[in-house]
Amino acid sequence: MHLTRKLAVAVVVVAAAVVAYVMYGGYKKGAEEKAIAGLVAQGSAQLKGALEGAPTKEHIAAIEAGLEALRAARASRQIAMAAAAETYLVSARAIILRKADAARLAPQAAASRQALAAHMQAQRGRDDSWIRRASELKRKMDQDHSDLDRQLKTLYELLYTLPIAADALAPFVEKSSLLEEPVRKAALAQAEADAKRAAEEMDKVGRLPVGR
Repeated sequence: MHLTRKLAVAVVVVAAAVVAYVMYGGYKKGAEEKAIAGLVAQGSAQLKGALEGAPTKEHIAAIEAGLEALRAARASRQIAMAAAAETYLVSARAIILRKADAARLAPQAAASRQALAAHMQAQRGRDDSWIRRASELKRKMDQDHSDLDRQLKTLYELLYTLPIAADALAPFVEKSSLLEEPVRKAALAQAEADAKRAAEEMDKVGRLPVGR
């Protein structure tokens, strides 16, 4: 009888421990889900701000901090959600960085075009020094435009493929936590238009009449 009582107590203790573990596991899973969803929403807000305006150091710092927080959390109960969130935030960060690079390079490309155009229309003979300077300016314009074109094309590709990362994350978060499609599509169209306009401006320089 004494042994039976001990066994019964042991069973109760084990059952209580299992219940406590399950309850803790459920609490931890919910806490991780809430924390990850919050980081995703914050990242989307930074991405939206950078796409609708000019990317800033604050946008970049904030999304970097979000990624660091996600990785530091080491979510053990929401592994799939954490992985999908990291992919989404990495994509968002890349988009912000590429747009910032394009914004930095665009004035450089414009200045290079203007410098070459001014030289080509200068009222002076085409001596050796004029030809050398024209070649230097042309090389700089080509390089600046190549850099800008590369960033704009990368930006376009990142925006185009962002829905893949968003779709993988969608089962875990509210739709409002993700970047709105109209914002993404507008940014996609803008990147395409910027690349086309830069190419057209570069082509115009090549058709300028040479000064005498």
